[in-house]
Amino acid sequence: MMTREPFLLLSVLVATALAAQPNLDFDNNGPVPIGAPWAVSNYGSGTMDYGSGSPGADELYGFWMVPEIGNRDIFYVAPSVTPTSASFPGCTVISTDGGSDSTFWKVDASGTEILGVRSALEGILPFSNGSVELVYPCTFGTTWTDSFSASYVVGGSIPVTRAGTINGIADGYGTIQLPGVELANILRVKVRKVALDQSAVATVSRTFDTYYFYQEGVKYPVMKTSLDSTTILGGQPTITFSMEWLYGPATIIGLSELDPNDMVFTPYPNPTNGALDLRMDTDLREVRGIEVIDANGRIVHQLLKPIGGILTGVLDLSGIAPGVYQVRVHGADGGQGTRRVVVQ
Repeated sequence: MMTREPFLLLSVLVATALAAQPNLDFDNNGPVPIGAPWAVSNYGSGTMDYGSGSPGADELYGFWMVPEIGNRDIFYVAPSVTPTSASFPGCTVISTDGGSDSTFWKVDASGTEILGVRSALEGILPFSNGSVELVYPCTFGTTWTDSFSASYVVGGSIPVTRAGTINGIADGYGTIQLPGVELANILRVKVRKVALDQSAVATVSRTFDTYYFYQEGVKYPVMKTSLDSTTILGGQPTITFSMEWLYGPATIIGLSELDPNDMVFTPYPNPTNGALDLRMDTDLREVRGIEVIDANGRIVHQLLKPIGGILTGVLDLSGIAPGVYQVRVHGADGGQGTRRVVVQ
């Protein structure tokens, strides 16, 4: 059962926050089935190497130096794509990596609720009481609490019961610096989830401390940091820190590995509804061609340098479907650079 509470802030902070604070609701942020995947970069480590910044108004969240160690696609699909959805009544959208890991969501005007998961460890796991991950509307100062529970079987014969609580608060907003782009009017939402799994053979306690960074109009967090702690039978906790974000370089490299001869540019605005200025650090006379590539590797938009002319560095993407794309710039000397862009 979910409970919402008012959160009292200092009057000075409220006064400074009224003009520009983001406001999340179902229309501008609610995940719905989409045709193209969201490509996310990720970083993982055994310990927390990067802080999530401070709560408050007009904060700067600096993640521009985070090294990318991998990337993957996350798909938002309709429940009708799999008969497994029958185990999750009320599901409106499924987020999946295209493999065995999927999360089944109920998303409506009140918020986003996890109804259950499908995973390699737990199999098909419907929650008897879902977990409210975000409430709508959500703005600076919004808080909520919720409880969740589930039952599942491991090893084919060991029944396990899960019970937990979740506490959320939108505790800050401001500007975020990601490895590939800087975004303004970002809302930070802190979610703490505590779960206890009990069976005849073991008791497992898990704590998830997650920060979500949302931008109005983007259906997936632009940055997610998570510190997960797992304790088995009262032993020493195992701690894992991970990060996922949008707009990273579309190659699996860290910033220290960038070739100094690569074409450097910063697409703006990102996300875009059509016009996109690449804001290149290179003389436009040195640009030979520009390609826009979809998730299947197909070139959906292309500009080639005209004979005796130059490219403007501005793209019109209003004619392509919403989704995440790679924009690739080719230089006359053979160098190239790639960035991810979200088309709304």
